[in-house]
Amino acid sequence: MVRHGQTNWNAEKRFQSSSDVPLNETGLAQARAIRDELARRGVRFEAAFSSPLGRAVESARIILESTGLEAEVAPELLELSFGEWEARLESELASDYGERFQRWRESHYTMAPPGGEDLTDGAFRLRDFLARIIEPAVQGDVLVVAHQAIMMALKVAISGRVDVESAYGFKQNNDEVDVWDLGTGQRIEMWHVRDATAAL
Repeated sequence: MVRHGQTNWNAEKRFQSSSDVPLNETGLAQARAIRDELARRGVRFEAAFSSPLGRAVESARIILESTGLEAEVAPELLELSFGEWEARLESELASDYGERFQRWRESHYTMAPPGGEDLTDGAFRLRDFLARIIEPAVQGDVLVVAHQAIMMALKVAISGRVDVESAYGFKQNNDEVDVWDLGTGQRIEMWHVRDATAAL
C-alpha cells in the first residue's frame, strides 16, 4: 500500500479529500524513489490499483514505469470525505473549532468531521474492493496507491481493528510503503524512502 507523493496542500497541512491537487516536485521524487526501491527489492506486481485522483494516478504511473503494468482506477479508493473541513488549513480549523477539532484530530479518523466520513464508513465502502483483490494478493503482490485516510480504512477492513491506537498505527507518510499479508490480515513491514528525497 503506497500513499501518493506529496502535494503542496500536504506541505501546508490543508485537507485535500476529493480535491484533485497534483504532486509537487517532492511528491514526484518520492514516487520515483519508491519505484527504484521496489525494483531493487525485485518486487513484481500481479495487479495494481489506484484512486481516481490525479495525485494517486500519477504516483502509480511512475511506480509502474517499465513494468508493463498499468494501475486500474478503483473509485472505492477515493479519499475519505472531510465534509465541511475539506480545503481548510489545519491551523484555521484549530482556531475556528478549538477543542472540537482537537478531539477529531486525536481520534485519528475514527470520528467523522462535520458532513464527512470516518474509518468505518471507508471500510464499508471498500468491502467489495477488498473482496476483489484478496485472491491476487494472496497469490502474489498487488500494488494499491491511494490516500492516507482511505488507506487507513483499508487496513481497518483487513485487520478488523478500528480502535484509536490501531488507527494511529495505520497512518503512513507520503514516502512510506506499508506491506500487508492479506492471508493473515497482518502487517509485514513498513519502509520509507525519506533518505532518498531529503535533499530536495
